[in-house]
Amino acid sequence: AEAVTAAAAAGSLTPQDTLFTGTLEAVRRLRPGTTRGTLRAARTAPHAGYDRVVFEFAGDSVPGYVVTYAAKPVRRCGSGDLVALAGARQLVVRFEPARAHDDQANVTIAEREASPGLPAVKDLKLVCDFEGQVEWALGVAAALPYRVEEISAPARLILDVRHRP
Repeated sequence: AEAVTAAAAAGSLTPQDTLFTGTLEAVRRLRPGTTRGTLRAARTAPHAGYDRVVFEFAGDSVPGYVVTYAAKPVRRCGSGDLVALAGARQLVVRFEPARAHDDQANVTIAEREASPGLPAVKDLKLVCDFEGQVEWALGVAAALPYRVEEISAPARLILDVRHRP
């Protein structure tokens, strides 16, 4: 069964929509039994009142995901090494089933980290691409409200992180 929070099920988001309340709680959309999503791009952009991170996948649907603030320091999934991120908090985005490589183990997303230095989103790094999980860690300015939206053609998860008031 799928679980969707109100934030994930909210209507269309527009760049002019700066007064969203968002959430500080985990946003989950689980999709057991779906085909594995292949990540093609991750990009950021500033907007009035929030920063946007877009994760783009091959195909028409976003895999299952969980978006939540990290309760402990973020570690790489294979090595267990700590991940250094700019910002006061870490927002973690995990996709499952997903991958960031093709069947020949070639990466499908060349840029696996970025330091956009935006008002809310300071850093983002791919910290896991292993056994059907893709996980990104975002270094953010503070534990700020965020919201998510899914769109298709191509499949994208849009994550907006509100600026400090």
